Amino acid sequence: MTSTSLDLTELISGVEKLIVDRAKDSDHLRRPDPEVMSSLGNLGLMRLLVPKEYGGHEVHPAELIGFTQALAEIHGSTAWVAMTCNEEAELVSAYLPPDTCRSLWSENPSLVIAGSGVAKGKAVRVNGGWRITGRWNFVSGCTTADKWVLNSVVAGSSPTELCFALIDANPGFIEDTWHTVGLRGTGSHDVVLEDVYVEDDFCGVVPNNSLPLPDLPFYRLPSALRFPFPKTGVAAGLASKAIADFRSLALEKRPLNSKRSLGERPDAALAMARAEALLGAGQAWVNEQLDAVWKVANENTVVAEDLHARVRLACSWSVQNSINAIQHLVDAAGSSANFEKSGLMTLLDDARAVAGHFMVGSYQIDTAGRVLLGLDAGDPAF
Repeated sequence: MTSTSLDLTELISGVEKLIVDRAKDSDHLRRPDPEVMSSLGNLGLMRLLVPKEYGGHEVHPAELIGFTQALAEIHGSTAWVAMTCNEEAELVSAYLPPDTCRSLWSENPSLVIAGSGVAKGKAVRVNGGWRITGRWNFVSGCTTADKWVLNSVVAGSSPTELCFALIDANPGFIEDTWHTVGLRGTGSHDVVLEDVYVEDDFCGVVPNNSLPLPDLPFYRLPSALRFPFPKTGVAAGLASKAIADFRSLALEKRPLNSKRSLGERPDAALAMARAEALLGAGQAWVNEQLDAVWKVANENTVVAEDLHARVRLACSWSVQNSINAIQHLVDAAGSSANFEKSGLMTLLDDARAVAGHFMVGSYQIDTAGRVLLGLDAGDPAF
């Protein structure tokens, strides 16, 4: 995968005001703002991982991390949806027929694809296509996407085969389940299909745990190493925003019965120092492990188990660092953190929601430790 010519910073700045203006309503309505998502698509920011031969930008994973971090510094939920929609577009590129992929982005370069790569459905073979039935949880951005890609187990397959089906987004298939505290504006509802027909051109059937078709470094990595990295960018962006907000608060606030500003208190300085160190250390290790696994991908060799474990550990540890960084700032902010205008508690809730994803959950730290001790991971998703 080569570096893109996109100036992601400039493109994000062009839509920043719109994101800020719509963020409050997005969180209140528990869904992404349609105009924000459409604008990101029009700017080409929803096909960052798509191969160039299909009309995508084929960015390096580090650029996607930077992209999600920059968006999270503006609005966490928008960052999460943009991140997941780029991942779902990558799933389409990875598993659907190449001719279908070429025509998809040729006909609609601004296409927004939501979905789920977790095999929660059942696919039954019929003449000319597949009948899909299932329930997929946490389909972030499903309310504003153009299409969904959903993963199912092929009925009767042994060994197990998977069917990735691409369908038009349909509000009638959405069940309103996303009533949360963190990442409220992602609209990560359930999608429910009952015997929906999808023709062969829009389905990709592959053996379970098979590598994707495009012969590019990123696509040579197993899914367990393709999907954790971008989540660290969202968490890091939330922590970075919290640091900036706390700095402003520390300079302005004079605590009750104090002659000094909050920033002059030792606990505030310590909280700021800890937050910066936690954020920086977490992302530095993520970047180090990304460099290591990227070298393996470029050489098209097998990722060793200990490297796999360190990559997953670095990503989960970095997310926990971001949560801890924000928590230190919340504690030092005192009662100010409880008010909506502060935003610190929202950032903390959003960061905790990031850690709820199984790819970067805190339990992955223990799993990585088991592997590094030479034990079985005990987790099929690892």
